[in-house]
Amino acid sequence: SVAAILTAGVALGQAEIDTDGDGMVSYTELLLVMPDMTEEDFTALDANEDGMLDAEEFAAAEEAGLITMG
Repeated sequence: SVAAILTAGVALGQAEIDTDGDGMVSYTELLLVMPDMTEEDFTALDANEDGMLDAEEFAAAEEAGLITMG
């Protein structure tokens, strides 16, 4: 399905950024691929305010065009 393909694409994008393999994307990891990302922007993406982007938060940010891969 299209949803499965999109989900797989997001997972690949997140996996490319998740350098320590913990399944989450930290601000530091995101800075490596998006050096213009501000801490304030990252905090706005972190819906549950745990200091990390989980798969849902990452997908939402990609869908909104706030994180671009490629």
